[in-house]
Amino acid sequence: MNNSELPSSPEEKWTAYLDGKLSAPDAAAFEREHPDAAAERAVHTRIIGAVRRHSPAPKLRNPEFFNASILREIAAAPVSVPAAPANGRGLFSLWRLAFAGAACLVAAVAVWAAFVRGGGEGEKQERYAALETSLTPGDRLLGATVLDAEGLKMIWIDGLEPLPDDYALE
Repeated sequence: MNNSELPSSPEEKWTAYLDGKLSAPDAAAFEREHPDAAAERAVHTRIIGAVRRHSPAPKLRNPEFFNASILREIAAAPVSVPAAPANGRGLFSLWRLAFAGAACLVAAVAVWAAFVRGGGEGEKQERYAALETSLTPGDRLLGATVLDAEGLKMIWIDGLEPLPDDYALE
């Protein structure tokens, strides 16, 4: 039950009536609905008074310990300051990383110059070269000749029939 709402269930209405939480018009309406409500309220008031008189709050055996425990729990936790890092040299300092990067770059350029580019300037090699050892086509009706034009060598086989235009190579 919210404080701004009227009690809806019978139990809530009885509790609000016995505790004196109903307004005067609502209490009068409740007493009209329940004729024995006034007698119940008087008994309830007597019982509550007797309980308050004859059963005092228990005494704590260790009140100082109880209070200290509560204060320790609600006290703010101390802020710990992180320790300053030692001035020792780390494994990967900035200068070591720069030196390692430069060494890797020099190694990459050396590998490229030795293997990819094809050696030094003094050696003049052709990139793709083939040595013709035999120009026998294997069939006595065919003949083979080597054509050399502007640095391009081609082996021409005479005696073959030309392929049709619609032939697709696989």
